[in-house]
Amino acid sequence: MDTEDAWARTVARLRRQVPELAAAFLTRLEDEGHYDDQPVSPADLRDTAQESLALLVDQLARTDGRIELGDLPDRLGRHRARQGVDLDDLVRAVRLDFPVLWSALLDRSGDAAAVARRADRLWAVVDAYAREVHFAFLDEQALLAEQQRDEHRQLLDLLFRPGPPAEHRAARLAAGLGVRENARFTVCAALADRAATLRGRAARAIGVHLRDVEYGVVVFWAGDVPGAPAPGHRLTAGIGCVVVDDVDGLGAVPGAASAAVRMAHLLPPGATGPVGPREAWPLVARQALDEHGGLAGALLAGLDAARPDEAELLRATAQAYLDSGSVAEVAGRLYCHRNTVLNRLRRFAGLTGLDLTRPRDAALAVVLLGPP
Repeated sequence: MDTEDAWARTVARLRRQVPELAAAFLTRLEDEGHYDDQPVSPADLRDTAQESLALLVDQLARTDGRIELGDLPDRLGRHRARQGVDLDDLVRAVRLDFPVLWSALLDRSGDAAAVARRADRLWAVVDAYAREVHFAFLDEQALLAEQQRDEHRQLLDLLFRPGPPAEHRAARLAAGLGVRENARFTVCAALADRAATLRGRAARAIGVHLRDVEYGVVVFWAGDVPGAPAPGHRLTAGIGCVVVDDVDGLGAVPGAASAAVRMAHLLPPGATGPVGPREAWPLVARQALDEHGGLAGALLAGLDAARPDEAELLRATAQAYLDSGSVAEVAGRLYCHRNTVLNRLRRFAGLTGLDLTRPRDAALAVVLLGPP
């Protein structure tokens, strides 16, 4: 006959045998292999098992039906999160408490029917414990992730801080960021609505460091991250951004980032893909000319003497020629005879003074005309 007194005696015997219960738990844990590759010492496992099982047995002894677990599940969940234990393995291990206690109760009670009537209570206690451990683990994991993000932001703030670098600063920052100080880096800058897409991709990429700047974002990565393919095209495809490759060392990243941001500000609104300094330098030079009293416009003022439709054709022909350097290719591209192309280039030279067959004039024309 199941009585409260008999149950209390059974649970009391169980409480005195917690070390044996912990040993049974560890045997089950080893047999199932959940913790074979987890960073938890045998002593830690043993002590935690004893503390947990003692708490659970104490809850079985309660007569008021309440479950009060104290701070142990919170401490355990947070401790395992800091150790880097896999959450699924942790929860499976905690739930092993149920079969351990169930077997022990059957062995010590001698009344299987009486134990069966208490199964719901046992399961409720173990389930509540497992849930609280689970929640504490997730909460601590979130705190650790936020702390890691804060530390990462601080490292980037130091890297991008203006002024001469302190001695050995780059080496210390490289260690903190997990890169080699003398690695070759790629730096990318995107602004406005393009920045949101780049930021989202960078946040999901391995080995990519992200820094918010005014109106946009800068990301950079080393070209030799072990086990991680270079993000490259996957990160920047379809985004109007500026990419600076082959940046020599971590200390050179801030300067490359500053240049990339400046060039990104000059990209045309319709830009839909990454460009490098080779493509963007004319935009920077054009801006420098415009900052001196609109000098760029003045240098092309001769085109105003042509009819608007003719001026448009001359611009298109000049840009096509600057892009290829081949009269035949320009003729094919613009669907006209090669003599027409030659005539337009002569007309362009006559109006602007820029002979596109001469390298110096061609370089200036690239700046003045901008992207095709």
